[in-house]
Amino acid sequence: MGVLSRPTAAQSETPPSPQQDQAPVSDAASEQPTTSQSSEVKPGYYSQVDQSLGVLLSIYDAPSDEAAIIVQLPGDTILNSDGEQKQVDDLRWQHVSLGEIEGWVEAKKLRTAVPVPFTGTDLPVLGVCGGTEPSWSIEWNSDVVTYSNIIGLLHRVPFQSVKAEKDKNATLLQAGNESIALQMTISEKQCTFTPLDSFVWGEAVATITQPGQKPVTLKGCCRPVSDGYH
Repeated sequence: MGVLSRPTAAQSETPPSPQQDQAPVSDAASEQPTTSQSSEVKPGYYSQVDQSLGVLLSIYDAPSDEAAIIVQLPGDTILNSDGEQKQVDDLRWQHVSLGEIEGWVEAKKLRTAVPVPFTGTDLPVLGVCGGTEPSWSIEWNSDVVTYSNIIGLLHRVPFQSVKAEKDKNATLLQAGNESIALQMTISEKQCTFTPLDSFVWGEAVATITQPGQKPVTLKGCCRPVSDGYH
């Protein structure tokens, strides 16, 4: 509060006592309001810091430990996060999603999920991507890639190669045999090929080629497999 100087003619007067000079402080004014400040961290996959057996991670419907708990998840669950954080009083919260579930987790309980990758790439050795228009799914490990779709087509083909495409922040995966060739580009960015409103990380574009047929291009989103991260 600024101090107003008194006119010169009044400076010889006896100054008021400290008690007279202070305005009374009401109980309401002494209460500290709840503070909320937003910030950002890197979007992507996150996991729980404490992965001890039986430890559950609570997701709240608002950034407050007094908010309703939407769900409690096991420690090895990999979550999507758009990177939004909020500081509320003395706690920092991070916005997360898992499928249609969206909520808030104490930021100190999360860490960036680190993939167990193919050599020379950031792509985990286990994963799955898929889409809904049309419905399809491609799962992979270091030996086999499995492609399936809504009409019951199912192919398990040998894994062939992966190659980092650093300029696109993506990885190209290839697999196939004499009856089908499959290649899929997995990009590290927010996926837009989803009917969900919640944030989804990892976008995939796959091309399926079979002898005598026109190549099919599929677009979808990816989902982390817990064993593909540590």
